[in-house]
Amino acid sequence: MHTVTEAGIGPQTSPYERLPTELRALSQWCVTPGTAIDKAPRAADGQPAKVNDPSTWMDFDTACRVASEKGWRIGFVFTAADPFACIDLDWVNEQTQLAKGQPVDPTKWSTEGDRDAYLRIVAHMNTYTEVSRSGLGLHLIVQADIGKGCHVGNVEIYSERRFLICTGMVHCELPVAEQQESVDALVTELRLRQKVPSVNLAPVPDEPEKEIDDEVLGRAKKAANAVKFQMLWDGNWKGKPNYPSQSEADMALLGILAFYSPNNGQVMRLFRKSELGKREKATKEDRYLSRSIDAIRRRQAFEKQQAEQSRAAFKMIGEEGFSAAALPPTMDIGEMHRALVYIAAEKTMIVFRDNTAVQLPPPSMGQLLKHNTTTIPATEDEDEKKVPTFALWQSSANRQVAYTMTFDPSAGEFCKADDGRHALNMWKPRPHNPPRDWAQRIGIFLNHVEYLVPGKIERERFLDWLAHIEQHPGVLPHNHYLMIATQQGVGRNWLAALLAHVWSGNVAMDFDLKSSLSSGFNGQLSRKLLAVVDEINEGGTGERWQHSEKLKSMVTASHRFINMKYGLQFTEKNCCRFLIFSNYETGLPLTNDDRRWNAIMNPDEPRDEAYYRQLYATLYPHPDPLFIASVRQFLRTRNIAGFNPGARAAMNDAKRAVVAASMTTEDENAAALVESHPRDLITADDLFDEVFGFSPMHTAGADTSRKWKLLAPIARKVGIEPMPKPFALFGRPKVKVWIVRNPQRWRGALAHAVEQELARLPAPPEPPTAP
Repeated sequence: MHTVTEAGIGPQTSPYERLPTELRALSQWCVTPGTAIDKAPRAADGQPAKVNDPSTWMDFDTACRVASEKGWRIGFVFTAADPFACIDLDWVNEQTQLAKGQPVDPTKWSTEGDRDAYLRIVAHMNTYTEVSRSGLGLHLIVQADIGKGCHVGNVEIYSERRFLICTGMVHCELPVAEQQESVDALVTELRLRQKVPSVNLAPVPDEPEKEIDDEVLGRAKKAANAVKFQMLWDGNWKGKPNYPSQSEADMALLGILAFYSPNNGQVMRLFRKSELGKREKATKEDRYLSRSIDAIRRRQAFEKQQAEQSRAAFKMIGEEGFSAAALPPTMDIGEMHRALVYIAAEKTMIVFRDNTAVQLPPPSMGQLLKHNTTTIPATEDEDEKKVPTFALWQSSANRQVAYTMTFDPSAGEFCKADDGRHALNMWKPRPHNPPRDWAQRIGIFLNHVEYLVPGKIERERFLDWLAHIEQHPGVLPHNHYLMIATQQGVGRNWLAALLAHVWSGNVAMDFDLKSSLSSGFNGQLSRKLLAVVDEINEGGTGERWQHSEKLKSMVTASHRFINMKYGLQFTEKNCCRFLIFSNYETGLPLTNDDRRWNAIMNPDEPRDEAYYRQLYATLYPHPDPLFIASVRQFLRTRNIAGFNPGARAAMNDAKRAVVAASMTTEDENAAALVESHPRDLITADDLFDEVFGFSPMHTAGADTSRKWKLLAPIARKVGIEPMPKPFALFGRPKVKVWIVRNPQRWRGALAHAVEQELARLPAPPEPPTAP
């Protein structure tokens, strides 16, 4: 046992005795002052040591003795001759930057995401791990050789010509594990990141406030991470592993506020209302908060850019069957008769039967096919000549003609559209040739669905829903799916990409639901059996409720009018199911009586890296056609006799959480009014007062005007509806009245009856029951 002596205390156990025995046995030790500005290795005599000069090193016992005498620290020298490597997970914050004499730069601070990644690395490596000198970082010692070191961000790995200051403050007291394969994988990942060019994006621009402060706070308090938000808001960060100092806690709270508000001034104002925002550093001037918010907005700009690039590639997977338009084909007149269809609609189009994505006006199609010519033999009056074959086709009585286009998996290639016109059907059944061993190939698919949907009943229902798409593509079920994952990276996009390959050309990947609802353009939904929406938690509460109402009609309509931004407009059968991904329970507002949406809570802890490597290898860089055909065969042959496409969506814990998160304070006030109001009717002014907590008669301004616009959607959610017209009541003209309950009774009521109900005294309370 190694001991040191402190005056008046006697021998004390050295923390260094907990260092791995394998390292202690080697004479590769040095000492060091170990301060923030002097971490250089020293020999036993205090002179500088070198990592490539063994004569300046010493054995472990000597290093402990010299360090004790000088009040220094000890450290280990890694060499190419020993089997060891270090994974150095550094933690950077304001204090560490100041301690090292570095400028304070919040963009370089470690994040909660870094900490989560560090803990996953520690768990995976399963080796001796100690806490660094700062008490914030971690050092993992493994058996591995990586040659030249790798340093990316705050992670560094090295196995030779490096000096590590050891602390003996053990985080994981385990043997030094052999982890060559895992270290190689980690180094590969880090070096791939090095190849990504540095990003120097301008921050997301400051925008006007979209909601009042209370609404922003209300959303944050009802989100999936509401517990974390409340903890930070109350200033209870001390002792929490994710926040070594208040600066990290500040950044975390600012990040949440900046997610919900696009206005930097509002973010500052709200932050200063919190307990964290009360220290002088945040209140004295704006510089500290401005710098922090700027870093957050830059990160948002980078994440937005990365998301847009990923979405552009991701979206094309679902269009695969239609995006591969053929090169201009060589055709004679007979082949044109077979291949082309003349669409005599409001906008005349020429369409390829085998690839209906190629839709061009006659002049453009003529240019595409102008290399095709037909020789017209000479006559008595004219010499032999060549004419465009397409021109002959246009004037031919044998050309195929339709008067519109539609999409109906239950009909043939030519069918009747919803309006009775002769239509070209864009549904094209795809060939299917599954391998004989398909049942053995689908394990990874079933395993991942089991991970994403842990509950067996919910999982079987979801698989039936998917199988119904394959077996009955033309029958639209009455319910759709919302998946909620509080953590990113669990693999939902892999599932979406797989389904896009299974029904290639008939899946709208990354469908921009918000844009479609706002603009009315819905061309991406044409010919689709499934639409995948990746996150819709955007806009204020009122805006999300408006989108929810529009989405209800979008998913229930039997036919959909396709409004292409550029191109033909037509009506097609609505066969499109919706699968919505969200990281927030507030993403899709739902009421308790919703019949359309099944909700699934995905796991909040991603699996290890090896799992996802195996998972994504089935689709990237090239999809495995046998695997995709096997999944399709599973869906095609699954017994769904018990599946009812007309059933209402199930109510489970996940959906209850969504419904609860969808209720604003105003929603709760309206619901309480329905329960407790003593009369069936209420005036508009009184309803406003009950819902928003102040009288509109005494307060005017933009906020009051905006709330009047919100009153109707809030009231409708709990069944309160306006009477058809205003009344002259109590000597006042045009009094607007709302029906709180019993609408069938009151919709046609006369003014006298309405006035009597509004003036009716509440019933006296019932007398107490005799004992």
